[in-house]
Amino acid sequence: MESSNEPRPLFIYGTLCAKPLLAWALTGDSSNVAQIHHMLRPACVHGYRRFAVKHADYPAVISSSNGSDFVDGYLLQAETPSQRRKLDDFEGEQYKVISVVVALVRHDDQDAEETITADMYLWDDDTDLLSSEPWELEIFVKDRLEDWIDIFDGMELIGEHDK
Repeated sequence: MESSNEPRPLFIYGTLCAKPLLAWALTGDSSNVAQIHHMLRPACVHGYRRFAVKHADYPAVISSSNGSDFVDGYLLQAETPSQRRKLDDFEGEQYKVISVVVALVRHDDQDAEETITADMYLWDDDTDLLSSEPWELEIFVKDRLEDWIDIFDGMELIGEHDK
């Protein structure tokens, strides 16, 4: 656990990159996007690949031996341990938390000089469950996000209240 009250940074790369879904996970309301925007910075992680999970709307990231492979997403700095626990609960048991080096991305989509060590959810299930197809955030947002928001509306993730 962190010695301070601020949780470790987290690199997110999948459904949580859809800001309304992330807002729901962190605040309980998908319309609170403005309240979470300051927690996010565009970033990428090298040495990994993202795949669609067969018969699912979410992706998986696995390690890659190809040095040019990378996964784009956001560096998320949750504000409270409760918010982080909610994200851990959301991700479930198919993933394990690992430490990675995250490269922050400048506005011109080039890697910035700044890197940060952060946590990331790595696929920890059978790789036969992964499609050979990449997972695309834009397709998830266009085709499935509204359904996910409808399903989760009124639900709340488990996370103790911070003191």
